[in-house]
Amino acid sequence: MLVAMGCYVLNDVFVKLIAQSLPPGQVLAVRGAFASALVLAIAWGTRARWRPALRALIAVRCGLEITTALASVVALSLAPLATVSTLMMTAPLMIAITAMALRWEPWQGSRLLATAAGFAGVLLVIQPSAQLAIPAAGHACALLCAVSLAARDLVTRRIPAAVPSAAIAVATTLAVCLAGMLLGLVEHWAPLTRRELAALAAAAGCAALGNYALIAACRGVDLSVVTPFRYSLIVWAMLLGYAIWGDVPPPHTALGVVLIIAAGAFTVWAARRP
Repeated sequence: MLVAMGCYVLNDVFVKLIAQSLPPGQVLAVRGAFASALVLAIAWGTRARWRPALRALIAVRCGLEITTALASVVALSLAPLATVSTLMMTAPLMIAITAMALRWEPWQGSRLLATAAGFAGVLLVIQPSAQLAIPAAGHACALLCAVSLAARDLVTRRIPAAVPSAAIAVATTLAVCLAGMLLGLVEHWAPLTRRELAALAAAAGCAALGNYALIAACRGVDLSVVTPFRYSLIVWAMLLGYAIWGDVPPPHTALGVVLIIAAGAFTVWAARRP
C-alpha cells in the first residue's frame, strides 16, 4: 500500500503537468497504451492464468477504474494536487460506512461520529466561498474519484483469490486505454511533444506499478489493516505540490486535512479493536 500511494502521487504529478494542454481522453489513451505494455510484460513474466479473470466482478472493477481515472484527470486539471489528493482520501471513510451498511462490519457509533468529522473536514477543504479560484467542478470530480475508489476497493475485496492480481491489472489497464480511445471520438487531440510523451510514459509506469501494488494490498487481508497506509498519499502530495507549484494550503484547509486523516485513522482503529 505504501508503494501504491507513492506511485499514485507521482502519476498525478506527471498528469497534472500536461493535463491542461491535452484533453482527458488523449491522456487516458496514451498513458493507457504505455501502461498496458508494462502490465502485459509483468503478467507474461508471472505466467498469469487468464481464464479466471473472465468474471462479472472484473468487468465492474474495470468500469470503476475508468470512472476513477477520468475523474482524477479532470480534477487535476482544475484543482491543486494536495486538494485533489485530500478529497480522494475520503474513500476510506466511504468504505467504512459502506462496510457497516452491508453488514460486513458491525455498526459502531464512534466510527459514525468519526466519519461525520471527516466529512466536516471535506467542507473545510472545499470552502467554495474562500477558494473562488478553484472551479466547483474540480472539487466535484475529486469527490467522484473518491466514490469510485471506495467502490473499486470494495469490489476488489470480493474477487476470488483464484484470479491472479496480474490478470486483474491487465484487464483494468486495457479498459482505461480503450475508454480513452472512445472518448477521443468526441475530442480534438493535439500533436504530442517529447515532453508530453515522456510525462505520460512516466505516469503510465507509476500507474501500472501502483495498480498492481494496490490489488495485491487489498486481497487476502482485512482492509482495516492496510487502509492507514493510504494517508501517506496526502503528505507526499503536499510536499510535491509545494516543491513544484508552490501550493501552500490555507489554515482552514490544513485543519480539514487533519480532520480527514484523524477520522480515517480512528475508524480503522475502532474497526480493529474487536
